[in-house]
This record gives sequence, structure tokens and C-alpha cells, in this order.
Amino acid sequence: MANRIFFKVTWMLILLLLAYLFFVVFFLSPKINTYLANTQKEQIKEKFEKIVSTINYKSKSFKDKEKFIYEIDFLLKNISLGKNGYVYIFDKTGRLIVNPSSELNTKNVKEIKLKQENITLYDKVMESYKKEKTFTYNWNRVYDPNNFTYEKVSWIRYNKTLDYYIVSSIYTEEFSIFLAGINSLLLNISLLLFSVLAIIGIFITIKVISPLNKMLNEVKDEKTKEFYLSKKTNDEIGFLANQFNSMINQIENNKQNLEVEVKAKTKEIQEKLFYDELTTLENRYALEENIKNEDFVSLIIIDIDSFNDLNELYGFSSGNLVLIEVAKRLRSLAIKYNSTAYRIYGNEFAIVKNNMLDTKKFQDLMRELNKLFKNKSIYLENLNIDIFIDITTGISLGQEEPLKTAGIALKKAKSSNLKSVSYSDEFDTKELIKKAIYWRDKIKDAIEKDNIVPFFQAICNDKKEVVKYETLMRIRDKNEKGEEEYILPYKFLDVAIKTKQYPYLASQLFKKTFEALKNTDKQISINLSFKDIQDRTFVEMLDNYLNHIDNVYKNRLVFELLESDFISDYKILNEFIKKYRAQGIKIAIDDFGTGYSNFAHILETRPDYIKIDGSLIKSINEDKNSYEIVKSIVEFSKALNIKVIAEFIHSEQVFKTVLEMGVNEFQGYYLGKPNINID
Repeated sequence: MANRIFFKVTWMLILLLLAYLFFVVFFLSPKINTYLANTQKEQIKEKFEKIVSTINYKSKSFKDKEKFIYEIDFLLKNISLGKNGYVYIFDKTGRLIVNPSSELNTKNVKEIKLKQENITLYDKVMESYKKEKTFTYNWNRVYDPNNFTYEKVSWIRYNKTLDYYIVSSIYTEEFSIFLAGINSLLLNISLLLFSVLAIIGIFITIKVISPLNKMLNEVKDEKTKEFYLSKKTNDEIGFLANQFNSMINQIENNKQNLEVEVKAKTKEIQEKLFYDELTTLENRYALEENIKNEDFVSLIIIDIDSFNDLNELYGFSSGNLVLIEVAKRLRSLAIKYNSTAYRIYGNEFAIVKNNMLDTKKFQDLMRELNKLFKNKSIYLENLNIDIFIDITTGISLGQEEPLKTAGIALKKAKSSNLKSVSYSDEFDTKELIKKAIYWRDKIKDAIEKDNIVPFFQAICNDKKEVVKYETLMRIRDKNEKGEEEYILPYKFLDVAIKTKQYPYLASQLFKKTFEALKNTDKQISINLSFKDIQDRTFVEMLDNYLNHIDNVYKNRLVFELLESDFISDYKILNEFIKKYRAQGIKIAIDDFGTGYSNFAHILETRPDYIKIDGSLIKSINEDKNSYEIVKSIVEFSKALNIKVIAEFIHSEQVFKTVLEMGVNEFQGYYLGKPNINID
């Protein structure tokens, strides 16, 4: 009997699985996809309506039209709809008033013809506006070498005051770009849930239903006997009832025990979530939770200078001992000023008070904080040495986003080589805005005129013979005298990334670099950041170019991945390396030795080259720490059969030093400056 029940339950589970999968795939998933896509669309449309409301409100009170247009131009060029969408404005003649994108490569929308519909963009907008409806059309992306078309959607609004048309431009794929991952997640969760329920069902069948069925059959057999055995029948039924009561009591006891365990586990998880395990201080999550409803917060971020160098020299276990000692000192100082100490990330700590500190107390706190480590060593018992550390601080007092603004102040302090900076609204000066607009427009002009050019710097072997080149980006421009000049990336790259012009720069650079591969038999390397690797559109653009070059050229291509980037997901990085290594492309880790250098991750990624950061090489003859770090990197790389490249070779003395250490290849002004031509 038990076997028959089990067989029936198995068939029932199979039928339920098929019905469940049919429901998920053909009903639930499409419904969720439609809902999420529509939700994303409505959110983007709501953002567009807010932009329109802002423009309409400002247009009612402007005095200087040129200044008004300048402000709106700056607003639209720094706000995006979704990932790549934007808003543009034109007047009744079709003249573009504000054009934040390089996609509209004209001054009048009447000149833009939608080829597949045989109509101009201007006529399409006016027709849709009169009908009061959203319109869609096909568009070619600037950096798509295959010239594929992509569907766009636009909403139109009219400003009566200025007689302007305000139009959105966004790819429809923006509304559903994340759905593939959701579908996969939904299906996996559904299968997992069903599997759990199936296991529970089988367990119940074997452990509960089968014994109950046997008892019921025994009761049934007793009822078929003579009535004078009714006492025995009552005994069997009573036994069955007792079994049920016992089972219910057991379930109730298990429920109570489970609740106790859940509460204990919840408390344990909360402690792990809100407390740093190493230092026992509260962490960033706790800090964000504690200040989210506070009106005034005094917050100081404390960063230990050159902490990664300390890890490299003495090991991570010694670095952890330093962090523990720093935490102890900061906790004592915080308690003295009725504040709280946190460890918010790596070698960054914070002291926070959820109300205003008076000026004198704050000055006293900062004075003691600066003295806390100055000339006060930290003793490492495991190495029997004393080490000294310095700190840099970023301060936020009464700002709306204290953690963010203190972080900005800390970044400002580091870039300005200051020990402490307090955030103020003066950071957002008109001069900075003016400078950003200047470079944004210059970048746009360079993209439109195809003035993004690659420079090539030689990388040599131990005989000073060129073996490969590194590609460096430049903007071709003219100075005040009309002479041709080339602008270095440090002046424009940050602005290009913030204004989302970087993909267009990279597109022109890749195109010209891949052409240069055909004119040399040497390797050519290209720099990529972790953000590039994470950007699906960027990777698609890279693939489009690679699909149009032969394998013989791919075998001479090197991707230099910036190790100084904060790599948040090594799974993504490893998949990227595996994909392109299979095509014959070599992998190098750039800027190794500073930032987030981690030998364990080198073991995982196994690059073809390690490029030691120039800050270690340039002072290698004078700085013993730099010498020891470089030496350890070279020895580590040799053990793994990874070639080592040293950059910033600026003298014969530096060249000979790193050559004696076993470095394989060399780069720097001593061996060759960047040049627009390949020798």
C-alpha cells in the first residue's frame, strides 16, 4: 500500500512540475516582464516630465535669454534618461537650441532624415505632437561599425513662452535591458522552490501519510468484525487519535524551538551585518542606518595613508594588527567626545556625532585626532618592530549627505596633498562648472571632426629593442596661434566619463588602433578599466571592431587592465579574460604595486604580463621600500612564468637597476616618447 501511494505521489509531482513550468514560462514571466518594462518606462517618462516642468518654470521668469539657454544647456548635458537617453530642444524652424548628444550631428532637425520612413525627424515630431502621441523610429548608433538600427521612443512637449519643442530621445531597449537576468532568476527560483516542495512532499508521504494509511486500514479491518468487539474498535480509534495528538504536540514544540532558533540567528546575522568582525567597531551599514533620520551630523572620515604599501611590506596579518590598534585608539577618542567610532571600509574609519559639536570641542577633537598617531608608533609583536602611520581626514559638518560629502572632502585632501579638508558648498564653484562645460564642448567638437587620435609609446626588451607599443589617447586641436597640438587625457578624460562621451572617444581610438596593427609586426596594447568591462554596450562596441579584424592581428593585441581600479567582481573579470584569451589576445595587469594590488588575484587571473606602476619605478634608486616591493613582484611573477614590464624608465641608472632585478621589458621617456607614428 505504501508503495502505491508513493507511486501516485510521484506521478502527481511530475504533473505539477510540468504545469508549474508552463505557468512560469508562458504566463508569470511574460506578465512580470511587461510590468517591469512598463514600470521602467514610466519612471523614465516621469523624469522627463520633471525636466520639462523645470524648464517651463524657469522660462516664466528669465531676464537674459542667452543666460537662460546656457543654464538649460548645462542641465540637459548633465542629465540622462535611463542609461543613454537625453533631451533636446528646437524651435519652430527646426533649429537646435540645446543638443546634448553627438548623435544629432547637425544644427537643424529638418536636415535629419529617417531613411526607413522617408520623412525628416522634424516632420515626424510635428506630426506626433499634433496627434498628441508618443512616436517611435529607427536610429543608427555612432560607434556601431555594422550600422545596425535600433528603435527609439520620444515624448514631445511644447513651451509656449519660448515657442520651443522639448523632445526626449531614448532607446526602447532601455526599458527591458535587465529582463533577461530577471527571467533567469525567476526560473531558477521557481525550480528551486518546486524542488524543495517536492522533497517535503516525498518526506511527508514516506514518514506521515504511509503510516496513517496503515493505521486507518487497521481501523477499517476492526469495523468489519462483530459488534461485540466494539471495545477493541474504540481502542484502535483511540490509539489513532493519540498518535495524531502526539504528532500535533511535537509540531507545536518544534515550532516553538524553531522560533527561538530564528530569533537567535536573526540577532547573530544583525551583529555580523552591522559590526566589523576584525575591529568589533560598527560598520558602514550601521553608520548609514544611524544617521539616516538625523538633521545634523558631524562626521570625520579617517584614512590611513599608504596602507597598501604596509600590507605589501609586512603582510596582511600585520596590517590587520595595525587596523585593530587604530580602532582601539579611535574608539577611546570617540567616547571622550560622546561620539561613535566606525570602520567604514578597508583602511577608512569614521568618528560621528549625531548633533552639532561646538567650535571649541570640535577643534579639540581634531587636535587630539592629529596627535593620536603623530610620533606614536604601533608595536607589531609578531615582527618585533615599531611602525609609524599618518592619516588624512575629510570632514562634513551639517551637510545633507554627510557620508558622501565627507568622502568628497577626503578625496579633495588627497588630490591637494593636504592632511585635512572640510566640505563646503564652495566646492561647486562657477569656475569648476565653467571648466567642465569648456571641456565637454571641446570633446564634442573633437568627436564630430574625428580628432581623437592614438599615440604609441615603445616598450623595449633588455637590449633596448622595441617589442611592442602602448596606445595612448590624444585630442588633436589648435592653439591660439593656429598651430596643431595634442591634448593629454588627464585634462579631459574625467569630464568625458561624467558627460558620457567616453564611448565615442574609445570608438574612434579602437578603430584607428586596429588599423595601425596592420602597419607593424609588433604587439599593440590598449588600456581598459573595470568599468569598461562591466559596461555591456562598451563590450559590444569592442566586439564589433574585433569581429572585423583577422586572427593574425588579434594575436598581436594586448589588453592592459587597470589594476588600480576597484574591482568589485572578479567573476566578471575572469570571464572577460577567458573570452578574449580564447581569441588569441594577451592580458596585462597595469599599475600593479599600488592601489588594490593583490597577489591572490594574480594567482586567479594568471595574466601574460604584469606592468609595475611608475610611482615605484621612478624612485627605485632612492626609496628602499619601492625597491623591496618591486623585488617581491618580480620574484612572484617569475615563479608564475609571468613577464614583468617596468614603466617610467627615465634614466640609464633606473634602467640598469630594474634590468639587474630581472624585469623583462621596459617603457619610459629614456627609451622613447609617445609618438603619433609607429616606427
